[in-house]
Amino acid sequence: MSDDTETLQVELEEVGARHWWAALLATLSSQSGNAYMRFVGVVDGEPRYSGPTFPVPRGWGTDPPREKWAPGLGESLAELERQIESDGWKQVDHGSERWELTYRRPVTRPAR
Repeated sequence: MSDDTETLQVELEEVGARHWWAALLATLSSQSGNAYMRFVGVVDGEPRYSGPTFPVPRGWGTDPPREKWAPGLGESLAELERQIESDGWKQVDHGSERWELTYRRPVTRPAR
């Protein structure tokens, strides 16, 4: 990879996963005990973009969520992709899951 480009990875995360107290609040405030997930666009380990949240039944295990039992998954991913692409990112790779996406774009340097 050239120093003139930056890479963005789309990841799936539980809301509040970066802060334990936020995850606890999200679960306690849920009427049905659902976990709430979202897709994030991560550059250099830091999330720069996030899609809308969607519920996933608590105890869903290690299987990746599916639209059938995680309503809103598709809309969340589509919204995140719109945000990313509107900022000039171009998709360069796709993994086995529909959200395993890699994007690249030229590095934006501040004007001197």
